[in-house]
Amino acid sequence: MKISCRKKTAFNSRKEAVIIPVYKNMGSLKLLTGKRIDDEIANIVNSDYFNFEDKEIKSFYIDVKKKLKRIFLVNVPKDPEDYRYYLELGAQFSKIIRKDKLFSFSLVSFEDIYAEKKEGSYTKSFLEGLFFGLYSFERYKSKKESFDFEEVEVITTFTKLKKFIDAGAERWATIFQNVYLARDLINTPPMDMTPAIFAETVRKEAGDDFAVTVYDEVKIKEEGLNLIDVVGMGSVNKPRFVMIDYKGDPGNIKHIALVGKGVTFDSGGSNLKPTGSMETMKCDMAGAATVFAVTKLVRELKLPVNIRTYIPLVENMIGGGAYRPGDVITSASGKTVEVLNTDAEGRLILADALYTATQTDPEVIVDVATLTGACVVALGSHCAGLFSNRKFLAKNISDLSGDVGEDIWELPLLKTYEKRIKSDIADLRNIARQRTEAGSTIAALFLREFVDNWPWIHLDIAGPAYLEEEHPVFGKHASGFGIRLLLEFIERYYCRNEN
Repeated sequence: MKISCRKKTAFNSRKEAVIIPVYKNMGSLKLLTGKRIDDEIANIVNSDYFNFEDKEIKSFYIDVKKKLKRIFLVNVPKDPEDYRYYLELGAQFSKIIRKDKLFSFSLVSFEDIYAEKKEGSYTKSFLEGLFFGLYSFERYKSKKESFDFEEVEVITTFTKLKKFIDAGAERWATIFQNVYLARDLINTPPMDMTPAIFAETVRKEAGDDFAVTVYDEVKIKEEGLNLIDVVGMGSVNKPRFVMIDYKGDPGNIKHIALVGKGVTFDSGGSNLKPTGSMETMKCDMAGAATVFAVTKLVRELKLPVNIRTYIPLVENMIGGGAYRPGDVITSASGKTVEVLNTDAEGRLILADALYTATQTDPEVIVDVATLTGACVVALGSHCAGLFSNRKFLAKNISDLSGDVGEDIWELPLLKTYEKRIKSDIADLRNIARQRTEAGSTIAALFLREFVDNWPWIHLDIAGPAYLEEEHPVFGKHASGFGIRLLLEFIERYYCRNEN
């Protein structure tokens, strides 16, 4: 998977095909295609043949030096659209690549079509959509349909755009690879992605720059991580607690804490999920996969920032050894929790992990979790819920959402709801007294009890983490949602400028 950029005409390229964005009555392309071919394309664009829909892609062949070259014309608006337009367009073209098994192609840059010399945000967005759309998960198929796409070559006349793409190409490929990794982890069936297997995957992927600590079920008990312990009691696949320490800025005492929910399968426990709600619960560790991928990216991109990542891993199963509704558990923080629903287990394991994160004085804590169905009801499957105890943090991360095409929406931590998580016989209860109201806010208020007053962001990705219906960019199943958003957030606000 390679991205390159050339300042030459597209038809001097040896790539299998050329894709050209076009619109009605557009100007000359001769610097990009050569005069004869430019005239042929202009005739097509201004003919009745060009009466096709927005984003529609048509292909034909042109004789280039006595060889047929395949051309794709993509109908785009005369005036540039926003980031998402080109993201979706790239994903749309990935379907053609997969169907026709194109191993390489040249792309005339959108900036050249629009005669805009600024940095290549349109072309970059297209490339992102392309590579997200090329993802496939075929580990369990007897006949594989995927293929190894080799290269996209961007054609431009702009020196600034070439420098932008040359500088970013390796970085973008690294991001795509780690998003693919997270999607693979989430898509893997629970029999092959137990807490122990996930922990071992982290160890294998860790390089010399990572310090990885893994607590087994015995160490979890010894450390008083009782909420993690009890959620995992009902399974033969015992819990793990993974901690990753990356020092990209050793001279700085500050660090970011990332926490990811890692329920590798969620049956609901004694409050058993019904048919139709359990089948996709391999995805309940998407938060863990997300923060692991972000941590790995920070290392591979050599970002000057310190990260400590906390991943509690459990299977929430039913059985004779499982915890019960009515049990009261003492958390790592010392606060006691009355368990009134075993299917509200994610907040329990996150509570112990969040408290552990507070013990090392983080600059900010960010947790990511497929936490509540209520968030899906409120925001749908394309948007995550955002909660924070700092207004500036909520604004900072929200402002970046549109830049990466990952929608988040801030939801309230209402003071009037705090009493709903108070227990009659313990400090807290894990579900509200009014069980049908404000489920996402109640869960976030519960988590806030364990971060004290440390700066904190909670992302409820229950909707966009795993897509049961076709998404215009990510297709179906694991999406990798949140990885690029968190990476952008860390780089923008927490990487010290070494200059």
